[in-house]
Amino acid sequence: MSEYTLVVRIPQAGNREINYSINLSGLDENYPDDYFRHEKHRLAISQAIEQQSARKVSSANLKSIISTWILDIKSGLHRTVVTLDLPPDVSSPVQTITTPITNNITLPAKQPTRQPLTPTTVVQTAKNPTVESVNTTNIPSPSSVNNSEKPKEPPPDVRADTNKADF
Repeated sequence: MSEYTLVVRIPQAGNREINYSINLSGLDENYPDDYFRHEKHRLAISQAIEQQSARKVSSANLKSIISTWILDIKSGLHRTVVTLDLPPDVSSPVQTITTPITNNITLPAKQPTRQPLTPTTVVQTAKNPTVESVNTTNIPSPSSVNNSEKPKEPPPDVRADTNKADF
């Protein structure tokens, strides 16, 4: 017994490949026409392709597949590749999936994903190996800052005088 494999490629289904194999003995191998004359063999091929691809195989497509496969078997080829444009099977449950639409969708409130930062920071100087805790929320008052340095004022905004756009 020899195994013969049919590979059906469907371009509309993303070049999906469906494999179907049969084992033929001496007489069937020499006369594959007789093997494929039986309706049960033809039906098995058609059903396998339709189930694996969710596509409809017409009688013309099946006849084309089988005739190509017969020629390859007679030539001694054990693998036959057929590329077909098969229409989607409208009765297939894969094609008729529906999802209900609800208008009142309530989502839970989002929770923070990280811990809030604390206002104290640990600072360690290179000269002093001890650890000091510094409160970063305390801003030095203007009286504690050296008065010899006056804070620089930002340059005046040129656009502050007009209401016209710059472009």
